[in-house]
Amino acid sequence: MASRLLVRERDVAPETQQLAAAVDIDHTLDDESRVAEIVAILVVGSVLSTLAVGLRAFTRVKMLRTFGADDSVMVVAQLLTIGSAVAIGLESKYGLGSHSWVPPPEDYVPYMKSFYSSIIVYNIATCLVKISILLQYRRIFANDRMQKLTLLCLFILSTYTVTLSVLLPLMCYPVAAFWDSTVEGQCLDYLTIWYAMAGINLVADVVIFSLPIPVINSLQLPRRQKRMLLLVFGLGFFTCIISALRIRTLRVAAKTKDPYWDNVNAATWSFLEVTVGILAACLPTIRPIFVTLLPSLFATTSLNSKSGARPRTPFPSADVRGAQTLALSTCGDRLRRPSDSTEGLKDCDDAEVRGQDTRSPTGEYTVSVSAGAPEGHASWLRGGRDRNERQGRGHIRTTTVVTQEIAFEALSRDSSGS
Repeated sequence: MASRLLVRERDVAPETQQLAAAVDIDHTLDDESRVAEIVAILVVGSVLSTLAVGLRAFTRVKMLRTFGADDSVMVVAQLLTIGSAVAIGLESKYGLGSHSWVPPPEDYVPYMKSFYSSIIVYNIATCLVKISILLQYRRIFANDRMQKLTLLCLFILSTYTVTLSVLLPLMCYPVAAFWDSTVEGQCLDYLTIWYAMAGINLVADVVIFSLPIPVINSLQLPRRQKRMLLLVFGLGFFTCIISALRIRTLRVAAKTKDPYWDNVNAATWSFLEVTVGILAACLPTIRPIFVTLLPSLFATTSLNSKSGARPRTPFPSADVRGAQTLALSTCGDRLRRPSDSTEGLKDCDDAEVRGQDTRSPTGEYTVSVSAGAPEGHASWLRGGRDRNERQGRGHIRTTTVVTQEIAFEALSRDSSGS
């Protein structure tokens, strides 16, 4: 997207007249326009990302009552994404999508102002999406290794975001020199900055979206459900593909003689990079809605292996709570919904008991399962479940308690025929 500044780098005065002189003008192409393409991408992307963030907020506020920092950051990122769409739309109004000799000279300055705005909101929105994803990981995965990795990534990414927020508005000093070549000032090497930021974004995407894979692979879930989890969390790799394609568009735009026309791809791929990142981050959070609509596909009924072993983690020394937190999320979502029926809790009882530490092969246990818990309630599950319940908000209108007597017999007795 940033290479659209090629127009500015021609140091035109008046800008569009010199730009037209540098282009092989063909007036038979005057009626060609890519504005409809730009508008379609902006509208569809904005609607889908807004819908995803809206469903995410509904799930966290109304269904789970656990609206957190990751959700707040994502809302801000979505607002900036809408701002990016508006800025790119204004660019198309003032020339983007037309051949470079078509727009009148007076449209050049408002075009560059719109471009300047799109640079800032796009880059900050991209960073905030990544920060939201990392905060989301910290809520889902509770093992110590994952917590430390996400904290390190958050520190690096937050520092990078603050640096961009200061650097980008000051690419030119004074700022007006960015869109007005008659203003005396100095500007940084734009193209170098664009390539550097694109490379950093791509590397960050690969690292962030790779973090959950080892944890998910270690969970003892049915294959279909594990594949679904990998698919949902792996959607972020589409963002990596888009980031790579966007770098190619920057290279093409840097060599074009018709920047208003050829820079459309850089603009639209940049916008798609943000919106796809938002969709990838929001889909895992709206899973409770899918569980409600398609329970046979998304419900979890068995969490342990045939041997009854406790859930594994990818790190030998890590606490198993991280695996239990993710694996029990389906039942946790179901239990938090107020209900007068115990039928929907039956499978969750079995699943959650099998998710516990079964090192004591004999004895009887009493398990209490409630449809949600007030803030500060001491849950029977020590770990991720207890943490999530303490974050609950609002009031529980209906509570269902189920008590079961469950006997575990030693494997040695089974083998001896007792």
